[in-house]
Amino acid sequence: MKYLHSPIQWAVHLLILPLILSAISCTSPGKIRERNRNNLSRLTLDMSRQQVLTVMKRPYRSETLSLSNGKRLELLYYHTDLKTPDGAVTDDELTPVVLIEDKVIGWMDLGPALQRGGWFPGITPGRRERDPGYSSGY
Repeated sequence: MKYLHSPIQWAVHLLILPLILSAISCTSPGKIRERNRNNLSRLTLDMSRQQVLTVMKRPYRSETLSLSNGKRLELLYYHTDLKTPDGAVTDDELTPVVLIEDKVIGWMDLGPALQRGGWFPGITPGRRERDPGYSSGY
């Protein structure tokens, strides 16, 4: 009987397979949501944009707004919640980290803001742009 692979090759495959499966499971949407929720607690006000990206990694999506006072407001959206297990990521499942001029001014659950139909108290958006540097999704 001829083996397609030697016993040593099979052993190597069996040792590598759990590592591959482990790597795949670490990037599941559930793990990403959990990681993002945990990392939000590591943020502080006045952190730089680069510091946020170091802690939080790549956002699910981002937007940039030019405010009426000439400043730039950036929203980095992170997937933190699962409202309906339908495979779609909706706005109420995202938590934005809010930056003005590349400094964190806060982060919040969008639910109340969406219900009010507004953005943030005291902030009037000017021109709204999608950040071309990020694509939707992971």
